[in-house]
Amino acid sequence: MADSWRDLDTPVPLVDLGRLERNLREMADIAGAYGVRQRPHTKTHKTREIARRQVDLGAHGITVAKVGEAEAMVDAGFEDILIAYPVIGARKYDRILPLLERARIRFAVDSAAGARAAADHFARHGRTVEVLIEHDGGANRSGVQNAEEAVALANLVDGLPGLTVAGIMSYANAYKTDDAAEQAEIGRTEGRAAVAVAEAVRAAGVAADTVSVGSTPTARHVVTVPGVTELRSGVYVFHDVKQVSLGVVGLDRCALTVLATVVSHPRPDRYVVDAGIKSLAGEDYGWGTHGIIVERPDLRITLATEEHGIITLPPDAEDPRWSIGDLVRIVPDHACGCANMHDALVVVDGEDVVDTWRVIGRGRVR
Repeated sequence: MADSWRDLDTPVPLVDLGRLERNLREMADIAGAYGVRQRPHTKTHKTREIARRQVDLGAHGITVAKVGEAEAMVDAGFEDILIAYPVIGARKYDRILPLLERARIRFAVDSAAGARAAADHFARHGRTVEVLIEHDGGANRSGVQNAEEAVALANLVDGLPGLTVAGIMSYANAYKTDDAAEQAEIGRTEGRAAVAVAEAVRAAGVAADTVSVGSTPTARHVVTVPGVTELRSGVYVFHDVKQVSLGVVGLDRCALTVLATVVSHPRPDRYVVDAGIKSLAGEDYGWGTHGIIVERPDLRITLATEEHGIITLPPDAEDPRWSIGDLVRIVPDHACGCANMHDALVVVDGEDVVDTWRVIGRGRVR
């Protein structure tokens, strides 16, 4: 491995160690200030090293999205894991069984069919697994739609062998507005709704100690709601163009970049770099870019194909006058997708390369 990031082959993901550590400490402080436990979502980075730092800063467990990620993290030594996703199917239940010998595993349920299938499977193997009733907090994805549905599902689970209700899980979508007041209200609304659902479940006679909520844009707001017990924010470790566009942080807080090489300058208003969708990930959440150029934050990756990142200069932009072979660093639109595109993350302190962290959860989508 090179001593300086300037000597690395490209495209390659870089993690700024100082920015990472600041981001980790800040979110730990946000949760700690209100006595809310942190269970960060590791789908963002999928690395042992960052997850270990999160736990060392006080996180009482971690969150993953899929059973495959749970397998990777249990193998890495983590012993308290929430799979924040409806786990469906005997093949997945079979994979969870050996994990239960080494770790506390919880997962989400949001349907009677899913609950019955899981309960039957684990009961036949003599195991009881904790589940969280997932409530749709406004993301319009999975989750029961109201307190009545949550109570009905909780009562069902409570009467089944093989499962036990541990609490409520919720997620709200604050990614459609850059208005700080709206983001704050989305976070508080999510928290209040999740707490109300948990209280309804408890009133029905079912224990629901955990109220697990939150995302990076809403974190500082949702933790202020009395009754919220757990925060699952994830992308805060790196931040990205989405967080900058939402006004959550400035570009100087983004810890993940992709180092790329200028490989073509086919016309005066266009440069091409060697980082496309397969390096940056393919998401563009409506901000009109796949990434921002660190050296020229007024310039964007305006179009990305598989291996080409295209920078089209606006009519009034000063030409950066890059030469073929020059290096640029790109803050990706979505850090979670970007990290999953690479085998390892190169850790840098200033210009120095200080470590390499393997992305152990890469591709673990099953």
